[in-house]
Amino acid sequence: MNTLIFLALVGLAVVCLSMALFVPVTQPRLKYSAMLKRRVQALAEENREQAQASIYRTKKLDSLSPLLRRIETLPLMERVAFSLDLAGSRLYAWQLVLMVAVGTAVLVLASWFWLYNIWLSLLLLVLPTLATHFKLKRNYLQRLALYEQQLPEALDIMKRGLQAGYSFAETIKLISEQMPNPMGREFALVFADINYRKDVRKAMTGLLERVPSISNMALISAVQVQRETGGNLVGNIDKLARIIRDRFKFNRQLRTLSAEGRMSGWILVLTPFALFALMFVTTPSYVIELVGTPEGNRLMMFGGAGMAIGTWWISKIIKIEV
Repeated sequence: MNTLIFLALVGLAVVCLSMALFVPVTQPRLKYSAMLKRRVQALAEENREQAQASIYRTKKLDSLSPLLRRIETLPLMERVAFSLDLAGSRLYAWQLVLMVAVGTAVLVLASWFWLYNIWLSLLLLVLPTLATHFKLKRNYLQRLALYEQQLPEALDIMKRGLQAGYSFAETIKLISEQMPNPMGREFALVFADINYRKDVRKAMTGLLERVPSISNMALISAVQVQRETGGNLVGNIDKLARIIRDRFKFNRQLRTLSAEGRMSGWILVLTPFALFALMFVTTPSYVIELVGTPEGNRLMMFGGAGMAIGTWWISKIIKIEV
């Protein structure tokens, strides 16, 4: 017991020391990043009350039966559908909810009839929903990163189109035809919004709502300022493309310098599993006691919850936003 207390205190001291060394360096950057995120959210919500439904969303709903269309337009389903759109998924909201519900029911019933453990059943009751949430968020972040990677090339196409005498809407169509997804799809939606609504501001605000990135906000701000007050849009787009490329270059250098911290995080996360495998090989009676008794099952559940919290904390510490 004293050994466990000593190890717990040592671990707490290591965590506190790591936070004391790390937080003063990253706190200004995190505050600045949070401020930019608030500005992105404010711009995205500026005309949301007056905005019409997305053309892509309307076409998807038209292909459904009246009952499914009514289900799909429920407030909860609208939020799920928006998350699916952000993640680039082609599923309907009702399809995702149905799959998660069926998976949850199968897991809960199987765990209950196999182990008769109410705590494990309650954990499995929320596990599929959490897994789906993190999967959608991961797909969204990957799609956002790919969009920002494609943005400088799209800005070059826009700059050349404007220099050749194309209108702004025609340069948007040019990008949608020449760029792969997700850039091509997003600008195709912008072009459709401009054609049907005849409102560039709302179309660009819809793009920012679907892809809330700092680079996108800079592009939309440059377009809005040029349309309202005039100015050299081609020059602004050229400068923005150079800034985004320099930002990617700096981000790659930062990932190289922070590789040691990420590797340390992976080691801390995977060490308990390696120790469990080693214990299973050397002293399997301990593993049987841990897995085959109610006390061991409770210890594993509390340990899993602690590991989840620790993994989340480590991911926040080693993540540096640019």
